[in-house]
Amino acid sequence: MNKKLLTLAALLSVAALFAAGCGGDDDSSSGEPAPTKAAYIVKADAICTAGQTDFEAIVQDLPGDIEAPESQAAIVDAIVPLYRDQIEQLRALTPPEGDEETTATIYDAVDEATDVIEENPSALGPDNLFDEANTLATDYGLQVCGN
Repeated sequence: MNKKLLTLAALLSVAALFAAGCGGDDDSSSGEPAPTKAAYIVKADAICTAGQTDFEAIVQDLPGDIEAPESQAAIVDAIVPLYRDQIEQLRALTPPEGDEETTATIYDAVDEATDVIEENPSALGPDNLFDEANTLATDYGLQVCGN
C-alpha cells in the first residue's frame, strides 16, 4: 500500500474519533445535573460526527507523499487544530457522575497523540497513534467516537 493510502486510512480512522464539529452544551454552567451515560454518549458522538466532512476534504487534498511540504503543512495547520477543537468541545461536556476520570483519560490520550503529530507530522503515517484513545472510547461505550 502506498504512503497516500496509508495516510488516508490513518486520517479517516482518526476522523471518526475526532472530527471537528459543533459543540454541545456545557451542563455544568447551566446548573443541570450531570447527564446519564447514555445522554453523554449521544452528545459526544454528535460532536464526533459533525465534522467528518472537514477531515475528508483535507485528506482528499493531500499530495501523495506524507513527507511533502504541502502534506506536512496541512497536517499542522488544518488537521491538528481540528483535533484540538474537537477535544475542547468534548471536554466542555459534563461527564456522567463518576466518569470524570474515565473521560479525561480518553481525551488525554488524544491530546498526547496530537502533540506527537504536531511535533512530527510524519507520525500520522501508517502507525495509528490514536489506537489507545480509540480503544478507550469504544470501551467506554462511545458509538461514533473511536470507531
